[in-house]
Amino acid sequence: MNRERIIEGIFNYCTRRCELCPFTGQCSLYQSEREYERKHPDATSEDQVHDSFAETFRLLEAWCRREGIDFEQIRREAESEETSAELERAAEAVRGDPLQKMATAYTHAALNITDAMAAARAMRRWPADVEAALDTIGWHAGMVSAKVHRALHGHAEREVFRDDDAVQNDWNGSAKLARIIVAESKRAWEMVMREGEAPDNSPLIELLSLLDQIDRALERRFPRAMDFIRPGFDAPAATRVL
Repeated sequence: MNRERIIEGIFNYCTRRCELCPFTGQCSLYQSEREYERKHPDATSEDQVHDSFAETFRLLEAWCRREGIDFEQIRREAESEETSAELERAAEAVRGDPLQKMATAYTHAALNITDAMAAARAMRRWPADVEAALDTIGWHAGMVSAKVHRALHGHAEREVFRDDDAVQNDWNGSAKLARIIVAESKRAWEMVMREGEAPDNSPLIELLSLLDQIDRALERRFPRAMDFIRPGFDAPAATRVL
């Protein structure tokens, strides 16, 4: 891996559609995953996730030793009943948030529809733009609720991280990515409905309305999110490492 070409953190706020991304050669996550596959051709995706977490844990422990930080103390505090209770309270608040409920409702509905259409897609040839739109809808369906959850959870814990920048913070980055995914999903649904000549009373209209509601709620809750600069994607062309 050529470290000089790597854009640090580019994978934190992307859609993970690597096959469509022009930055795979500058993404350390993509490069490390391909390297793992070359070294472990018979490994499952579960094996890769397990080994990735183990390596991250090892690197974190080594960094703490170098910096003179008591790693075991951090782990004990993280596993304490008080910390667990705080995390559970935050998680419960996010689960009950109206925005999260809308995002989860969309995810379930979109996945149900794409699953139902899978058989039809296997039996007939669809126009390429419709196939691409359906792929986008299916790929993004689960990410809508996941990225909204990450944004809400980070925002709920903002008092813990008071030194975070007002704009360049994880909840704004996650909210921006959620809005990007919502916009791409909406365009994809519009393509499918247009090509399929969906009637004006199609139930799919409700999904578009739900996406609009999610986007407006994200805009209200995270007013600075679109100012967040995603590494690589939003950087001026002159500053990108190519």
